[in-house]
Parts: sequence; structure tokens; C-alpha cells
Amino acid sequence: MKANMVYDYALYAALFFYFIVVVRFVYYRQRISQSPWLAAAILSWPIFMLDEWMRLWQLTQLAPLYGLSDVFAVLLMTCSYRMVKPMLLAYPSKRSRLWVPFWVMAVLQLTILLIPTEDKLQWLEASPSGEPLMLWPAYLASLTTGFCVLLIGILITEHIQMYHRHLPEQAVDVQEFRVPRLASVMANTVVVAFASILLVTAATFGFFIVPYWESLHHMALGVSLLVVLFSLTFPRTTSPSPLDYERLDEGVVKPAEVRAVIGEAKRTMIDGKNYKKLGLTLKDFSDEAGVDPTTLAIALQLELKKNFRGFVYQYRLDYAKNVLLRSDAKIAKVAKRLGLNSEKFLGDVLVKYLRNSQEPH
Repeated sequence: MKANMVYDYALYAALFFYFIVVVRFVYYRQRISQSPWLAAAILSWPIFMLDEWMRLWQLTQLAPLYGLSDVFAVLLMTCSYRMVKPMLLAYPSKRSRLWVPFWVMAVLQLTILLIPTEDKLQWLEASPSGEPLMLWPAYLASLTTGFCVLLIGILITEHIQMYHRHLPEQAVDVQEFRVPRLASVMANTVVVAFASILLVTAATFGFFIVPYWESLHHMALGVSLLVVLFSLTFPRTTSPSPLDYERLDEGVVKPAEVRAVIGEAKRTMIDGKNYKKLGLTLKDFSDEAGVDPTTLAIALQLELKKNFRGFVYQYRLDYAKNVLLRSDAKIAKVAKRLGLNSEKFLGDVLVKYLRNSQEPH
């Protein structure tokens, strides 16, 4: 009885957390990119938890719907993926196969209709255990949900890791564009999904008796997905990458094209004083220079052995040496203390100086 009360309080706490997520979304929706996808993900969460609301509020009249809501966890993750990908890629592919896990899950979930309503009413009181050949529809949906959430979570985490790995190649002030917390949240979701798979597998084959394994499955995934939604309600500034990662890995550009692209990049950097622009990205710079961003990134690696950030930093260093140190004694003192070529000076002090100089007085 005490355990049931604790679980009921946990469900109410999750509902309160969900209310906070909804309020944050309503407040920040104008500043959140791809907000319709996030709205769809937020609406999916309470439906995914439908079985637990039946248990909490004794909604036995909804028993025929028992076991049909797990697919909404997959829908939530799919919508989250559709929201996150354009934040990381300037030209995201629109592949219909992204929806394959959702449709597979939806079809498999229909097998729960083979279970009589009387059995579902019993399972609201205590989850089934063992007898996989007889009760496979009861286990299949939960198991597939765990696998689908795991798969999509891994895809999102890989995209974020790829974005961070190549960020210095397509942005200068990288700290403005990082999304580290989202990466941690997605990685945690992957771990929870894997643990959920183990839990359902153990219940399926009766390795140990867990009377409320379905509730544990829903609560673990539900809280994890709530944290994902909460994280996505934070307005973020990212630099969607214009890079073709396959071409970048190949690193093949004709020598004549390398020289032409580097020459145009240097002219654009000096003529437009782009080294003084905060938040400069490869896409904006390439558009101004009239060159392909991936070609420029490869050319910088081949010709100058630098990424885009290092290329711009060299001009900022020259600007600091030839202009600032001669005109600003305070900056000169800081540069001497930190080291003129240090990351702390070029990536922090100089950026702060440029930001202050651009603010209207």
C-alpha cells in the first residue's frame, strides 16, 4: 500500500513537471525553432502514459484501450528528431524512413487487441509475467517501444556529436552555438531505454517477478522523455552546418580550385573586416565570398592546415597585434598576462572587447 502511494505521488509529480513543460513551451514558442514538432511531441507524452492514468484514477471503462499507447513514445522521439535535426544541419534530408519505427510500432501495437478486456482489467492490478508464447502481445509493444526509443535516441545523439566535432570548421565563436546539455539528455534517454528493454525481457521470460513492471517501464521512459521535452523548451542559438560531411572526410579538391577559393576567402575577410564580426559562421562567410562552404573547409585544411575558426583567429591575432595593442594599454596588459596567441585571449577577452565596441554607447 505504501509503495502504491509513493508511486501515485510520483505520477502527480510527473504531471506537475509536464505542466511546467507546457508553460515553458507556451512562453518561449516564438523563440524556439521548429516549434510545431515540439508541440506534437509535448502532446504525445500524456497519451503515452494513458495506462498509468487508468491505474491512478481507476478508469476501468477505458480498459479496451489498455496497451495501445506505447506508440506515442516513439512518436514523441520522432518529432523530437525532426525538431533537432534542422538545428544542426543547414540542409537536412527529409527521408521518409525516419517514420519506419513509428509505423512498425503502430502495427505491432495492434496485436494487443487480441487480448480480452477481462485480462486487461487484471493487468491493471498486476502486470503479466512469463508465458511469452501465450502472452506475447502484452510484451511485444513494450519491448518494441524500448528498442525504437533507443534507436532514435542514438541517432539524435550521433547528430549532436557530429555537430560538435565539426563546429570549429563552420563557426568561429563556438561557445555561442554548443548544445552540450541536450547531448547529455539524449544519452541518458538511450541508457533508460536500454534498461527498459532489460526489464521487459526479464518479465517476459520470468527471470524474476516484478508485479508492476509495466508501471516501471512507463515511469522510467516517461520521466526520461519529460526531461527531453523540458530540455527542448530552452531557446537555443545553433549554427546549422552547411558542410557535406562525406565530401569533408574525403578531402578532395583540385589544386587550382583550392588556390582560387583561398584567394577569394582572404579578400573577403580583409575587405569586409569579417574577423571583427562576432558569431561569424562558415555559411554566412561563404555566401559573402561566393564559394561553396565544404570546398572552402577542405581548402583551408589542405592549403593552410587550419579549420575555419583557426583561419579567422589568425586575422583576429593580427588585428590585436597591429591595432589593439598599440591603441589600448589595458588590452595590451591582458594580452601580455594571458599570452597573445592563447585561447583565453582570442576566444574570450578579444571577443568581449569586440562585443563591447559594437554596442551603442
